[in-house]
Amino acid sequence: MKHIIVFSFYLWAMVGVFAQTSGLHIPSDKPIKPRDLAKAWTNPEVFCLLLHFDNGDSAYREADLDLLDSAYQIAFDRNNPRLYTMTIEGYGNRNNQSVMKARVESVYRYFAMRGHETMPVRFAYNPIHCSCHGDTMELIRFEVPTDKEVYDCDSLPPSRLLLGKDISLQGTVLVTFRHDPMECIGGENGCFLPSQDSNIRAYYTQLILKKGSIYAVYNTKDECPPPVELSIDEHLDHQQLVNRYFLVPHRRQIILPIGYVVLHSSFNRKPDECRYLTDSIYIRFPVTEEQVEAGLKIFAKKYTAKGYEFKSVPTKKIKGGPVLMIQGALNPTQFDTVFLAKRIEVDEITKYLYRADSPTEQGAVTINVKGEEQYFKPFRTNGKGQYEYKKNFRALLRIVEVEDDDLESSAGDRFRNDGDEEIE
Repeated sequence: MKHIIVFSFYLWAMVGVFAQTSGLHIPSDKPIKPRDLAKAWTNPEVFCLLLHFDNGDSAYREADLDLLDSAYQIAFDRNNPRLYTMTIEGYGNRNNQSVMKARVESVYRYFAMRGHETMPVRFAYNPIHCSCHGDTMELIRFEVPTDKEVYDCDSLPPSRLLLGKDISLQGTVLVTFRHDPMECIGGENGCFLPSQDSNIRAYYTQLILKKGSIYAVYNTKDECPPPVELSIDEHLDHQQLVNRYFLVPHRRQIILPIGYVVLHSSFNRKPDECRYLTDSIYIRFPVTEEQVEAGLKIFAKKYTAKGYEFKSVPTKKIKGGPVLMIQGALNPTQFDTVFLAKRIEVDEITKYLYRADSPTEQGAVTINVKGEEQYFKPFRTNGKGQYEYKKNFRALLRIVEVEDDDLESSAGDRFRNDGDEEIE
């Protein structure tokens, strides 16, 4: 941590002047008016302490303690949001370099001993933002980065020998406090899962995650969790699905699935664990125009006080790629089963499903119709043993299987497009 302070570039406001040179100072491009001094001293970005020493003496005087205490109260106040580094500089000549070094060490020891440490230590309240818990406050402890320098005034240009225009630095110790959070708490001041924008692919399904969309903590030195591992288990073959057909679990609605995937993650969030999660994870599926026109949507778990239900997530038709796709927005609590499905009304059942004679028929489901349990199935077989589907149900299925060579390039790197269409 090296800061070169060129005093000739600043005019200085001075308060608490003692023995002509000792005092607290704030750098300013123009003189600070007396009525603005109180505001300038509220959590200043940069401020300085200048101490004058008696000839030959390396210890600060008792009268200087008020100035040292005032500087400490500003720079080490827990409620001050600034995170200061310190530069302690002694200005002498080649004949008293050892004395100047001792003076610098004397000032350094003062700040160290105030914290009962061997080096200056700061405790500070640090505001953090967590994608799970929102805005909170943590108490951090860090060793204040400190540079100590002793200068030979005989080798310095005249501009470096004055504070402002008329205060000589000869024989003084100058302490500069500068707000520098990166220097104080480090460059790695956050945790993010995933650590970078990521795109997870199965054969059909694509899971698009922005940096930190699973977990993010900003402005903290918290220990980060290990990298997340994600995988996608696809169940999108319609014939396997209809052989063992089932409705999407819901207490009141009838939701017809035509495929599903299971998202596996090594880092999971419980539904009641987080208050501030956003739907910033995107899942995409290739579809046909017929499926879009039929109202196919993406359904994921939504948690309530009574448990969970599968509800549709905001679903968009993605434009501009070589393969037509739909996209839904999820959050990390929904790493589980995600359905491609359509919600229908009771009076629409027979438009999609055939009636069944019993719940034991292949693919049969039980639906409560006006208080009476009735049985339905997604297909029937013709004389050749081929499956037949009702027109509306067939429109939901991806009947024509093709080799989707363009799937790898269809997602791109974007997350959303202003031209994408919301599916009603």
